[in-house]
Amino acid sequence: MTGLHKAEDLRRLRPRLQAMVLVVLGAFALLAGRMCQLQVLEGVHYSRRAERNFIDEVVVEAPRGRIFDAKGRPLATNRPAYTLYITPRPRLTEERHQPDGPAVGSRVPVTDGEIRELTEFIDFVDDNDREKFIAKITSRREDPVNGKYATAVRSNLTWEEYARIQARSDQLGYWVEIRESSRRYYPRGTLTAFVTGYVGEITPAGLERSSGSYRPGDRVGKTGIERQWENYLRGRLGKRSRVVDVHRRPVSEPPSEAIGALPPDEDPIPGQDIYLTLDLDLQRTAAQAFDGIHAGAVVAIEPDTGRILAMLSVPSIDPNRWQQPIKREEYAEWSKSPFKPFIDRTIQEHFFPGSTYKVVSALAALDDPTFDPEREIECNGFVKYGGRRFKCTHKHGPVNLEQAIVQSCNVYFYTLAMEEVLTLDQMEIFARRLGLGERTGLGLNSEVKGRIPTEAFEAREGTYQRGVRLNSAIGQGNVTATVLQLAVVYGALANGGRVMTPYLVDHIETSDHKLVFRNQPQQRRDLEPLPGGDRGRIHRGLVGVVNDELGTAYSERPDNVEVAGKTGTAQVAALDRRRVADDELEIPGWDVGKEHAWFAAYAPATNPRIAVVALVEHGGVGADAAAPIVMKVIQAYLDSQETIGSARKPRASGVPPPLPGQRQGPSNDEPQEGAAP
Repeated sequence: MTGLHKAEDLRRLRPRLQAMVLVVLGAFALLAGRMCQLQVLEGVHYSRRAERNFIDEVVVEAPRGRIFDAKGRPLATNRPAYTLYITPRPRLTEERHQPDGPAVGSRVPVTDGEIRELTEFIDFVDDNDREKFIAKITSRREDPVNGKYATAVRSNLTWEEYARIQARSDQLGYWVEIRESSRRYYPRGTLTAFVTGYVGEITPAGLERSSGSYRPGDRVGKTGIERQWENYLRGRLGKRSRVVDVHRRPVSEPPSEAIGALPPDEDPIPGQDIYLTLDLDLQRTAAQAFDGIHAGAVVAIEPDTGRILAMLSVPSIDPNRWQQPIKREEYAEWSKSPFKPFIDRTIQEHFFPGSTYKVVSALAALDDPTFDPEREIECNGFVKYGGRRFKCTHKHGPVNLEQAIVQSCNVYFYTLAMEEVLTLDQMEIFARRLGLGERTGLGLNSEVKGRIPTEAFEAREGTYQRGVRLNSAIGQGNVTATVLQLAVVYGALANGGRVMTPYLVDHIETSDHKLVFRNQPQQRRDLEPLPGGDRGRIHRGLVGVVNDELGTAYSERPDNVEVAGKTGTAQVAALDRRRVADDELEIPGWDVGKEHAWFAAYAPATNPRIAVVALVEHGGVGADAAAPIVMKVIQAYLDSQETIGSARKPRASGVPPPLPGQRQGPSNDEPQEGAAP
């Protein structure tokens, strides 16, 4: 019976046993299949993922493009530097929320104590600098996505800072790293500060706008050429792979297998080099002419092309200062300075143009068919209109249009305004034809438009009075212009009436000198050229300003070149005059109650090659303060051109060399056939 029962039990168990065997075989088949999938079908993929445990990719900065002047002299270059990178969430740990549950990976962020320890090795300029540094790390630490990547937190480390951190790298941990980089260097300092601009760290708002093309800590152009041509200067980042240990620290002697598994490096592509039209020698001459002057600006352009030869605003801040943190007290001092060192006075500030605007009024008058330019108007030193006295500089006696320009007679233009030969709308037409009241097209440093009033504008602003036309006719009232705009105006008077778009960038090259872009002179096709006859009359008046004994700039005339120009002495607003308080610190040579001094000119008068406009803020009389600056710039430029011209012209066959003290060929100042009147 027992054997029978055992046989029956075996029969009953056999199906179960077979089922268990099938289950076990199926499980082993699944495991074998999965192993085949992992090791054969997806082996390469997981092999690459495994390599990431010992491979680290480092972004390599691209050298920023350089900026040069017209003769290839550097205005902005790069110098070797060190940058501090941190990884705020560096350590990866595995945790189990339940004893038999799956392991979950998590990042362990750096502690406040570790951050404070790092700050002990950095030389902060003040407490505000320290707070910004800590805030930058802590805010990045709170980001679970980007916190696990290295971020630049301190650029341009000093040698002392570098040595302190490197000596304690093991103590600080692998979340701290110093990488080689470069810093921007401006060898000309304040001389070209507003032209080149400067670079600084990208802001959070800038990061959002960049759509991922920039990283936190990247440095971008903030002002000047650096900002305007950022896309050309920036370059493209590269990548470098390295073997690291479990703590992601570089391995000094990695095995050959690990080196062989490294992906190929990607070399960075340097930014492109920009060559400006600026002449550094002329820029330096302009700066020397401003020696001892607190605030002002000068612009020199080539009339026929619109090339900017010099562009200086005084004062300015050395752009190298922005490459390091700045003390809060020092920044506050700059902000409160009455000289406004942050403002580019050539294009970011507009002023009353004063008598330099009379060329616009003269063109508007000449367009009136009833106007007689030879008619003489008696100047007794003032006119009465609307119950007010509108003063002139002094009593000029009878003057016609040409002498009104030569002697800068206000009464002459007051009278034309009273007779409605000069209306706001008529003057606006010619102001617009010369490019006033709108941006010149340079596209630099947030250029302002200036202001040209009309009857509708004055009515809308509630400033319309009976005498507003009189003030506008002499460049006061609500008429404002920038220094660059006036340079364009006088450039048009010099070149035959064509308004040119000014430009600073001559051409752009790659680092291996392949041409990328070359600028070409552009005439404003939307602006009608000036009438030749009208321009000729005004030209003769401008020549007389400098060369006629009655001219307002006669005392500043040069001996060897004929200059055509116009002085301007623009009264400041009543608000500026009231700015001087009893408790305000008096600054020698700075009186906010004094007029702004202008001088605009071009030379040689018979064949103009340069137009220059200078403004001395609160400088007083234009002939005394601004004219000497313009004359020095003109003289320096023409002297340099004469030297270059004589060097480039070979002596003709059979012509003997000049004797000592003699100059070969005709003078550059002599009238030439076909020259402008």
